[in-house]
Parts: sequence; C-alpha cells; structure tokens
Amino acid sequence: MIDFIKIFGIVLIPILILLYLLKSLFMKKESINLKIESKTPRIAFLLPARNEKKVIGDLLDSINKQTYKIDMKNVFVIVQDKKDKTGNIAKKYGVTVLYRTTDIKTKGKALDDGIKQILKKQHFDLYYIFDADNVLDKDFVKNSLNSYYLGYDLALGYRNTKNGNENVVAGASSLIFSLVNTIINKRRKKNNKNLVISGTGFFIKGKWIDKWQGYPFQTLTEDYEISLYASQNGLTTDYVENAIFYDEQPTSYKQTVVQRKRWIKGYFDSTKLYLKNNKGKGLINVFPIIAMLCIIISYIILEFIILCINKKVILALGILFTIIIFIYMLLSIITIYILCREKGKININKKMGIKLAFYHPIFLFGYVECAILLLFNRNVEWNKIEHKAKMKK
Repeated sequence: MIDFIKIFGIVLIPILILLYLLKSLFMKKESINLKIESKTPRIAFLLPARNEKKVIGDLLDSINKQTYKIDMKNVFVIVQDKKDKTGNIAKKYGVTVLYRTTDIKTKGKALDDGIKQILKKQHFDLYYIFDADNVLDKDFVKNSLNSYYLGYDLALGYRNTKNGNENVVAGASSLIFSLVNTIINKRRKKNNKNLVISGTGFFIKGKWIDKWQGYPFQTLTEDYEISLYASQNGLTTDYVENAIFYDEQPTSYKQTVVQRKRWIKGYFDSTKLYLKNNKGKGLINVFPIIAMLCIIISYIILEFIILCINKKVILALGILFTIIIFIYMLLSIITIYILCREKGKININKKMGIKLAFYHPIFLFGYVECAILLLFNRNVEWNKIEHKAKMKK
C-alpha cells in the first residue's frame, strides 16, 4: 500500500499535471460564420471612472490622439456624482460626462447606468469599453476595427502594462493577463473558440447593446460573465494582438489578495449563474484543477500521516518539501515560457523578467491563500484600487 502511494506521488501526479497543461494543444478547430461589414461604424467609448482624476486625462489624451479620428463628444465618462472632480477634468476634453443613477459601486452597474442614458438619445454601431487607468496605443482603434469589418461581435485588444517594472508585485500581476492571452486566448482564437475577456480593452457591437437595453453583466467579474454569455449565445470573438493598450497593476501584495478574492468569487458566481440557467458549462472549467489539487493534497496528507506513524517525520517533511519544489519549478518554467513569448511586446525589462522567473510562482501560489480566505469569509465586495501610474514617454 505504501509503495503504491509513493509510486502515485512520484509518477502519476506529475503526469496528471502535465496532461492537464497540454490538453489545450488537442483542441478541435470549430467552424465560424462571419458576416462581412461594409458600413463605417459610429463609435462610442464607455469609461467608468469613479474618483479617477489622477489618470483620466492620460486615457482621454490617448483617445484624442488616435490615428483613426474619434469624435470626443461620443466618449462617455461615467462618474458617481458632481462632487467627483474626475468629471470636471473630463469636460475639458469635450467629452460627455454621465452621472450615476444608483449607489451600487460595481463596474457592471456603472456601464448599465451609462448605456441606459445613452440609448434614450442615440445609437452606436460599436462600443469600446476601457478602465480609467488605461492608455491606448495610437493605432488601437485602427487595428481593432479590422475585426469589426470581418464581422466579429466582440474583439479584445492586447493588454500591456504601464508599471510592470515598478516592483515584482506589479510585474507578477501583469503576467496574469499575459498568461490568459498567451496560453489561453491565442490557442482559442486559432481554433475559432470564444475568448476569455479579462478586464476591459474590447469593443462590442451595438446590436447587442440594443438587444440588452443596458449592460446585464452584474457579478463581481462582469468581464468573465460576458465571456460566458458570448460562449453560450453565439457571439463571435476575436483577439487582436496589434491593438495595444496599457493597464496599471497593483503594487502591493495586499491589494492583489483583495483583487484575486473578488476574481475567484466572481468566477464561481458567474459559472453558477449560467449553470443555473441551463446555459451549458463554463468557458474555463476550473473544476478539474480543483479535483487535481484535492488529489495532490490528499496524497500529501496521507503520505505525511503514514510516515509520521512510522516515526519518519524528517522523511515526511522532505517529501512535502520535494513536492512543493516540483510545483514551484513547473510554475517557474511556465513563467519563463510566457516571458519568452512576450519578449519585445510586454513592457517588462530583462532585469524584472529575471526577478519574475523566481517570484511569479510564489505569486501564483497566492491563489491558494485567496481561496482559503474565501472559505472563511465569503462577503467579498468590489473595492476600488487607487490608480496613479503614468506612462513613461
């Protein structure tokens, strides 16, 4: 029995992990039906911006300087109320400022408020959605519009980082989005599968906004919720690597714990919502990951108990340490792979990249901490992260 447990730990667990990581290589390519668009779209920008006076100017500057000319009055900055100085700064750019009608402090509700006000007066063919701390490359709109003309309903740009070199926390947080795009979305696009929308930096066709008469995605992770909706309701999605925008990441580990707890809860809330409505499985199924983790943890506990009973505590600790090191090295290899794939694109220098090869696996281990914290306190709300980073010219 003991020999079988050891064989399972030494041989089968690494194989189990490797097979899960490689399963995306065997995706079946799906057919996709696109209807070519010839009409020049009327474009709107939706910018939820509660207390974002420090960064809103940089975003509006980048929109105003697009190589594809944007009518700034069709840029809608959504603020809480007239006390918010963000609105005063935005008005200097000639944009339209919308004031919230509710006190529910979530991005999804802010977008819903703003869209409902817009639809009372006008219609747009495309809606771009950005966070207030984003900054757009000058060719973002021009490059992403190709997806619109090809017939896609939703297209996601390439999320770069404004402050990935500030410290290892910001750099590691930046790589989370690179992992989603490099490991997941590129593969999904190649096989014509729906993308995972992470954050903002995407457009959606106006016909869907008209259908919803608002923005119905209200969970803590409205981005993942719209990903699920797109997957279950036939929206075609595209990933546009040369449509680049920059995003600010948290610089303290404590902030990332708050953020990641929201992401985890939002994932399960969104998945539960769509399973409850009989709309199929989730876009990213983490249940195999959870099952795999449970098997590994159960193995570790069983092996540890058996060795302790046999008074081999030092050996038990050695096995535990070996398993942790194995997982750490596996995550480090994945990190190096991402950094190599992103070389020349992501705003992370060589020195920071070396640091992240060692730190990013520890950062990923932090998701276990966040999940455990959620087990003891599920009362997670949307909390604003203070934005202040400026793009270096």
